[in-house]
Amino acid sequence: MALTALHTVDITMKMSLKNIVKALWVTTLSSAMLMSTAHANNPPPTIKADAPNRYIVKKGDTLWDISGRYLDSPWRWKEIWATNKQIKNPDLIYPNDVLILCVIKDKTLIGVDTGEGCAGIEKQLTGNVVTTPVAVTSAVNSIPPIPLSAIQHWLDKTLIVNPQDFNTTPYILASKKGNLITASGDKVYAKGVPLIVGQRYGIYHEGEMYTELKTQKVIGVEVTQVATGLVTSTATNGVTSLQLIDSYGKEVREGDRVFVELDNAIPPVFYPTPATVNRGGMIVRVMDSISSAAKGSVVAINLGRVHGAKPGDVLTVYQKGAVIRDIKDNDTLVRLPSEPSGMVMVFNTFEHISYAYVLESDLPLSVGDQLLPPPYL
Repeated sequence: MALTALHTVDITMKMSLKNIVKALWVTTLSSAMLMSTAHANNPPPTIKADAPNRYIVKKGDTLWDISGRYLDSPWRWKEIWATNKQIKNPDLIYPNDVLILCVIKDKTLIGVDTGEGCAGIEKQLTGNVVTTPVAVTSAVNSIPPIPLSAIQHWLDKTLIVNPQDFNTTPYILASKKGNLITASGDKVYAKGVPLIVGQRYGIYHEGEMYTELKTQKVIGVEVTQVATGLVTSTATNGVTSLQLIDSYGKEVREGDRVFVELDNAIPPVFYPTPATVNRGGMIVRVMDSISSAAKGSVVAINLGRVHGAKPGDVLTVYQKGAVIRDIKDNDTLVRLPSEPSGMVMVFNTFEHISYAYVLESDLPLSVGDQLLPPPYL
């Protein structure tokens, strides 16, 4: 695997003479970065020494937690998952499912026990079972990759939009009652491009701005939907009347923007997999905090759809090494290598920015920490 990223991280892997020596090179922020993954001739993922032979899935479990029970590299879970060919969504697991560890044709696999033990797992793999046409299973009540409660706010009503588009949308001018605190049933007035009578629109509050590190160009504006309004009339002077039909826990304010409600297309099910982004990245914001992130936190990262980021992508977090004085070389300042300090999983992507959930953190994670796909080997 060859990777290029933000700061120098030298990782040299010693292998037998029959194999190719692979190296991970991490260059400076200004380097052009291209990442590729070579999967050929890779050894199987490492099963933990204390991995259970049998595990009953509990409510509150996550796919990441279960993968971590069995694997030293949880992001490689799919390589040992025994897929049932008779199920349309074979990766779904549910509370009370019994997972068993089997060795089938010299390969270690985990599958859902249907009552026949490893013999049943082998039948599912080969398709040698008597069954009706492929069954469709529902994602409802299935075990999520990560705790959905931790990310729900960042899935439902918060988005990152193009700043140029955002700044051309109509804005809230006033409310009928003359106050800032509004609720469902209240009337508000917007000024700007005339809106369509009878059409629903979202009302969005402007939040954090995201900029490119080198140019300081604004590449995204975070917005939170605070209400939905129905257009009741428009005036010739560009003022539109809206009746609020839903509100979402925050007041509508003067200056809030009005535009068509955005459908944030999050896949119903996503799974942790090694990221295949085209460059390295970094944490650019710790959500709901002014300092650092820990396991269970949400962060914003400067990798988006244009960089190949997608929901489920797992990235390793590296913290910059400390600067020390070399007492043997006239107290010359030397920066120690960056070290891995945690892992995050992308769950919501936008053009240049994504939201990610902190899966693991050995140390508090901070803005500026570097991101790379986890090493495949």
